[in-house]
Amino acid sequence: MKHEKIKVAMITNHFGITGIGTVIMNYCKALDKDKFDLTIIAGIPIAEQYKREAKEYGIRIIVLPSRHDAPQKHYVALYKALKVGHYDIVHDHGSSPMMAIELTLARLARVKIRIAHCHSKVQNKKWKYKVLGTIFRHNYTKGLACSELAGDWLFQKGNFQVLTNGFDTKNFRYNAEGRKKIRRQLNIDGCYIIGHVGRFNEQKNQPFLLDVFKEVAIKRSDAKLLFVGTGPDFEKVQELVSIHPNKDRIILYGESSEMASLYSAMDVFVFPSKSEGLGLAAVEAQISGLSCIVSDEVPKEIVVSDNVTFISLNEPVSTWANVIVNDFAPQKNREDFYSNNQLLISNYEMSHCIESLDTIYRQMVDEL
Repeated sequence: MKHEKIKVAMITNHFGITGIGTVIMNYCKALDKDKFDLTIIAGIPIAEQYKREAKEYGIRIIVLPSRHDAPQKHYVALYKALKVGHYDIVHDHGSSPMMAIELTLARLARVKIRIAHCHSKVQNKKWKYKVLGTIFRHNYTKGLACSELAGDWLFQKGNFQVLTNGFDTKNFRYNAEGRKKIRRQLNIDGCYIIGHVGRFNEQKNQPFLLDVFKEVAIKRSDAKLLFVGTGPDFEKVQELVSIHPNKDRIILYGESSEMASLYSAMDVFVFPSKSEGLGLAAVEAQISGLSCIVSDEVPKEIVVSDNVTFISLNEPVSTWANVIVNDFAPQKNREDFYSNNQLLISNYEMSHCIESLDTIYRQMVDEL
């Protein structure tokens, strides 16, 4: 080894508040800084929260031009950063063979260890994915995936290792005071709150949930729908809400750092995704003691309780509404859920994940 520490570059095409962004930041905060020299290389936008956390934890962020607006400048800047960085490992985070470009640039920059990490199952199978697939398969040296479903989608022949997304699970325990605070703030005391947390995009399928809520609202006069998150389709969803027959009973909360309180304020969690690599929000919701109704496109690895029901998106919205209204009452003793379900929850503990990632990094470097 040339360096006392292993130099790792985490790559992502942008670093906003997303599932991938959260995973990367959690990794970088938890990895041992005495063993690893960590850099995040990402296109804009870069979330202000991540800038603050990176500064606090001594993590470098190299900011690239937007891949969406200026792809050529983005990739030229990426290559230069990799070339001068002399990294031992490039850990590329994405969801499709589009990672082939970043991994090829890493190979050209003479980075010997190139990890492709799949975080989602992408429905879109455009021709460029098929074309880049061959290039992709020849340019990574290790495949990781957040679930079997995600890995099978990207790596196909099982040549990958599942690394469960880790997080500080205790931060999502039910909080009675947090519930009261959010409910007072939103004036929803006495209401039956149907919650959804996720990035506003086609994959998360928020318009479907709005259709389901039309049926729910007829059946329960005390029901309200709470969305938490933002994303490229936020304005589209806003427009749909503005013409919804129950628009006064729908709350678009936006982003928040008070997720434990928001989950605690909900009575049931609905997650009708068209595709998911994992679906971490559904795990967080269960840890808060919520019953969860999710699409059958969500991997079964999210189950950490008996409170999950899978429903096909081919089922009519009335079926979803009936399950939400008739099959679930708010869970009792939510305060006890965390301590009573530690065996399954522990699979998502950050310490468990980081131990695995530390081993992967060191073994690959030792094998050079």
